[in-house]
Amino acid sequence: MANHTAQLLKSPIGRKLTLSIILFSSLITLLTTGFQLINDYRSDVNRITRQFDSIEKVNLDVLAASIWVIDERLINTQIDGLIQLPDITYIEIDDDSGQHWQAGTATPENTIERSFKLVYSSGNENIDVGTLLVQADLRVVYEKLLDRAIVILLSNAIKTFIVAGFILFLVWYLVTRHLHKLSDYSQNINLEGEFEPLVFVKDSHKNDEFWLVAEAINKMQQQLRRSFDDIKASKLELQEALADRERLLELERSYKDELARQVKERTQELEQSLLVLKRAQQVLVEQEKMAALGGLVSGVAHEINTPIGICLTAASTQLIHIEELIKLIHSENATLEEINAILEEYQQSCELIISNITRASSLIQKFKTIAAEQSLEDKRSINLKQGLEEHHESMRFIYGDKLAEVEYRVDPDLNILTNLSLFKQIVTNLFSNAYAHGFKGRSQGKIRIDAEVDAGMLKICIQDDGPGIDSEATGHIFEPFYTTTRSEGGTGLGLSAAFNAVTLLKGNIRYRDDGELGGACFEVSFPVEVLDSEAVELNLSNPSGF
Repeated sequence: MANHTAQLLKSPIGRKLTLSIILFSSLITLLTTGFQLINDYRSDVNRITRQFDSIEKVNLDVLAASIWVIDERLINTQIDGLIQLPDITYIEIDDDSGQHWQAGTATPENTIERSFKLVYSSGNENIDVGTLLVQADLRVVYEKLLDRAIVILLSNAIKTFIVAGFILFLVWYLVTRHLHKLSDYSQNINLEGEFEPLVFVKDSHKNDEFWLVAEAINKMQQQLRRSFDDIKASKLELQEALADRERLLELERSYKDELARQVKERTQELEQSLLVLKRAQQVLVEQEKMAALGGLVSGVAHEINTPIGICLTAASTQLIHIEELIKLIHSENATLEEINAILEEYQQSCELIISNITRASSLIQKFKTIAAEQSLEDKRSINLKQGLEEHHESMRFIYGDKLAEVEYRVDPDLNILTNLSLFKQIVTNLFSNAYAHGFKGRSQGKIRIDAEVDAGMLKICIQDDGPGIDSEATGHIFEPFYTTTRSEGGTGLGLSAAFNAVTLLKGNIRYRDDGELGGACFEVSFPVEVLDSEAVELNLSNPSGF
């Protein structure tokens, strides 16, 4: 009996099955208990809410009338009546004259409270006379829920352990003890001894699974005994074969050693080649960096040197004009027309200096915009479609001689939270690029804007029906000061600024030559936060600023 009990308690199958039953039953118990407790909690809270509604319907008018006439006795009587209601723990009344009545004890947490305005009706006039604050304590509800949870969990735990124990016994009685007997029988099989058949239960039915297992094992043992005799006869042949195999293995080892030597030599050669390639790659990267830096410095120098050179020339001309003016003033034959002519030339030189200094300042400001750190600006809410429409309208004032048919494929209710300054910089430069290059040589065209949010990523595609971008230029369009229209006043900072803004937003921008309109197509994506209508209303005090 002790042996059977030990087998029952030590059975791995029984323990796993019991543990699985306990875990599954515990999970179901927790789920059902949680569902029941939630329903009970909602029921208790609904009961308290109905109590508040009852107070609102029955007591407010009477209290308002009592406060209107300042009947202290009637007010205190009504407060005492309200505090006696179930679940009500605190009553507080403040009238418009500063008087205060209360009953019960206020609790700062684990409560439900509601405030009612006390309105006295005098004819057709409603007068606010005070405020009623009613508070209900939830601790009693929590204590009831805790008691219910303990009772439910204990009862289900006892039931689960009883059922699990009974199942453990059934598993041992029907399965485990037979498996132990099968294990002992298999370990004691001796093919050289006498044959003893395996029998699980003496009076077992022939359709019983264990009887079938015993029958199969007995037949297998008989076949093994016959095969054992054949194995003995083949033993000598195997010994001879093993000798041959040793010779083959020795030959194979020699082949493997030679192969390993060749592989090692080849690996060393490959490592040396890889080292050479890495050094070449580093050289190419440094060369590419220096080339990009040289192009950047060259572009900055060229763009700024031109207006500065013009300013220098104009200033030199002014010095000559001043010398001529001084000589003319000191001359006895000076006329007003000559003085005015020199002053007009001097004025033109000043205007030329101011114009070119302004241009140089604008270039420097654009260059600073590319490198400026704008990612620390507070995020603000934007209605995407409205922002795009309003900003496109601002483009019409800049390119008033060009008309664009714009198609928006944007959800009108899509509101996002992002860095407004960087977002405007991206949209500004992409619209400007479409007008400046896509509509070049024509007065009207078409622009299409697709935008959606997928998995927290805003994807915007802006394309036009212009001639597109030359394949040789596509690899350089995001480089600062790279432009194909420098002779027409282009600075090459627009797409570079857009690229920098997208990078600060932790996104990416790319050019596609497969747009449906046939022209340039830019695809921008960066992470945003989608806002619902309530969040947008709360954020109205801080508008987007488009």
